[in-house]
Amino acid sequence: MGLARRHIQEAQEFSREVGGLDAEVKAYFFSLDREQLDILLKEYGKKYSPQAASYARQAIPKWRAGSTKMSGTVMKRLFDLLPPLMPLHMKFDLAERIWLHFGPASRHEYIIGPNADVAELIALVCEKLDEVVIPYELEEAVPHRFHWLSSGDVKIKEKLLNHSRQVQKTLATEKLSLEIPVLQRQVRDHSDITRLARIELKIHKHSVIVSVEKAMNRKVMEKTPEAIISPDSQRNWLRLLIGTVLISFVLSRQVVWSTLFEVIARLNVLLPF
Repeated sequence: MGLARRHIQEAQEFSREVGGLDAEVKAYFFSLDREQLDILLKEYGKKYSPQAASYARQAIPKWRAGSTKMSGTVMKRLFDLLPPLMPLHMKFDLAERIWLHFGPASRHEYIIGPNADVAELIALVCEKLDEVVIPYELEEAVPHRFHWLSSGDVKIKEKLLNHSRQVQKTLATEKLSLEIPVLQRQVRDHSDITRLARIELKIHKHSVIVSVEKAMNRKVMEKTPEAIISPDSQRNWLRLLIGTVLISFVLSRQVVWSTLFEVIARLNVLLPF
């Protein structure tokens, strides 16, 4: 029972190490051709023992079929040898998915005029994404999980991180380039009915809100977090303002009527009919 619990714990540790992508890693392992498998098992035999390599070779068909479960210890040992065999494009794909799961989240809002340069907006958004990402990296929250994927190679790790950062900026550029000119055209060509258009774009875990306002013309600016008020907040403030005005009005009317009634009462006393 103790051994089984340890194997489960080791499997869970490895799952955390690869960012929860152990199923994808396992699928890649089972997709290795004979030549790749021979290379991997040869390294496995050198590092652990020929008997361990022989056992793994015999067990692979059962693991693949699901009739036998791979222990956490064997999984970690075998999969630690996989990254050098992986093509770079697969490492990039796994790196993107790790980053998407563990990377930072943020929310930013911008106002842009209907005649403003979208490239200026894109530059601001990409700069802001870098500001969010770089301090987060210093915590080593994501690079720790890239250690396995890069096999400890610092240059490969940095390449994977750079790729993940660039993917976010590329996605931001594509979305903004496609969506914002449409909104600008709507405000520009139909300003009589559309003076403001607003869109929220999701860039991985980042939310980028862009408002196109006629009054801005050629300007581009970022709203500070303190200046951002959600539509719900705006509605709540409007309700509060209306409620305050109504209460003030009612109270003022009550004062007027109560004063009038008091005057009439006094007149009745002074001038009885």
